[in-house]
Amino acid sequence: MEMDLHFEILKLANSNCWATPQGWILVRDAASSSTYLVDPHNTTDTGRIPLPHLPEENLSTYCTCLLSDYPADPCQTSTSTGSSCIVLLVETDAPVIWYCRVGDGGEGWARHEYDIGTLDLGEGRSEKRVMCPIAACRGKFYFNGCDFREVGVLEFRPGPVFSNIVTRKDIAGPKGFRKTFMVESEQELYMVCLMSGLDLDVVHRFSVHRMDFAGDEWRDVDDIGDRVFLLAYWYFGASRSVVYPSNRRVVIFSLGDRTAKVLELDGAPASDQALWMLPTHP
Repeated sequence: MEMDLHFEILKLANSNCWATPQGWILVRDAASSSTYLVDPHNTTDTGRIPLPHLPEENLSTYCTCLLSDYPADPCQTSTSTGSSCIVLLVETDAPVIWYCRVGDGGEGWARHEYDIGTLDLGEGRSEKRVMCPIAACRGKFYFNGCDFREVGVLEFRPGPVFSNIVTRKDIAGPKGFRKTFMVESEQELYMVCLMSGLDLDVVHRFSVHRMDFAGDEWRDVDDIGDRVFLLAYWYFGASRSVVYPSNRRVVIFSLGDRTAKVLELDGAPASDQALWMLPTHP
């Protein structure tokens, strides 16, 4: 297995690639003008799903990739949505998304500019909001709203349709800077909040919340069972240590005793974005 995984990584060396929370990796190979999803743990034909070629023109260097479901055979439909799996590329520096469907019969990638409001930067300056954080859950995509009392929703019918959930109450917590992450785990949507003061690299408090879709509110969580949440800012959250790639540091939070432990990765190369080889099964 280690040799197969190493072989797949070598094949990705000269390609654009984006990891997903489902473990599959979106690959854009400019040399062969091909785009596909690949399971890095599987070197057989079932570990590669062809997609329409992703154009390089107008595509930002900084993107995060999500899937609406775990992909299977291109002809197999999603069990949670009744439609084929959506492959979504979200530009993190502009309000732009790219999307296509697995087994879409050559429809190709579509580019869409969205508008979810503006962010006030002060002194008369503003910029358009982007979808970050974002997570896929039950066939839809959930992202930050205008504040902590609103959750944005993106679904495809068949084109992108935006809406929002207005939650019944705000998330309690001390004043200060809050960094949030969206995570899907076992078909449930979670939000992780990290609270910092003036030093944004120091987390003073953290909390985990689960979305109650029936009641439209975030509920506090004290236990996530035997699961682990993997988080990286401007990237995605996955259910499987919070990662600070540029600082070469991993922070592990324990919900049980509310403690945090920092692991320094001194031997790791500096990077501004994570790339995780995750399992490709739920």
